[in-house]
Amino acid sequence: MATLTPTSAPLSQALARKRGNPLPAVLLALGLIVAVTFAVLGYLESQKTETLVVLARDVPYGRQITAEDISLIQLPLHRPAQLTGISDPAAVVGRYAARDLGANDLVQAPMLLAEPPTQPVYPNGQALSPNMVPVPFSTATIGPLSYRDRVNIGFNDRSGAPDLCDRARRIAEGAGPSLLPAAGGNAQPRPYACRLLSSVRVLYVDESSGVAYLELTPYQAHTIWALQAAGLELWGERYGATSTPLSTLDRLDIGQVSVEQLDAPIAANPAATMTLPGATSPVPGSRQP
Repeated sequence: MATLTPTSAPLSQALARKRGNPLPAVLLALGLIVAVTFAVLGYLESQKTETLVVLARDVPYGRQITAEDISLIQLPLHRPAQLTGISDPAAVVGRYAARDLGANDLVQAPMLLAEPPTQPVYPNGQALSPNMVPVPFSTATIGPLSYRDRVNIGFNDRSGAPDLCDRARRIAEGAGPSLLPAAGGNAQPRPYACRLLSSVRVLYVDESSGVAYLELTPYQAHTIWALQAAGLELWGERYGATSTPLSTLDRLDIGQVSVEQLDAPIAANPAATMTLPGATSPVPGSRQP
């Protein structure tokens, strides 16, 4: 019977190392190269800048912007959206300031007007409506106020002369002149308060001086000045922009106070249906439609 003798490999072949697979090393090297490349590209991209226009000095509202009013700065190309600006000086020079602009302000499109303004604009951006006038009004009786609020305006008559409010209201309602007698038949006139206007728009509040600028028709403004000339005490109320307008020329003295009206919910109080004085006549003395 034949015997199989195992053949042994040469010693040099047994001692030789098996050659490793080079693919992982190649992939790792490629990965490092790609990462470094993207890092360099990202750094270079982050260093890119854009030329933008800023104001070199203050420019008041409505003034035309000149080349001396602006300068150029470099800002990163990738920056917050709030820092979006205008890069072309030609798009700025010759335009008009839409509000008071300050030095070093980044010029943006809403800050510019193509034409000179035709209506006054206040620092908060609120514009006076055509045919309306601003009236300064103390906020002492109103308290904290913003231009998003509305204001009710009234006055106090300590002399008690009812014709200042009562007669005017009855004439406005078409009922003819009439004086409201005091309660209990007492002919002695009593001091009273009269709510003159309701839901007046606030244009701007100067907190440093405690003055609010209200938007009124010329006739309404004339009425306010007339009340001040008569030495009557004016007062105001902060009111919501969506609240129901209250009755105009609404007179009340302490003898007329009604418990039912005092305790009634606001929905039970009749809302004003009369237009504000002068609302249909923006120019004093013009014909009524």
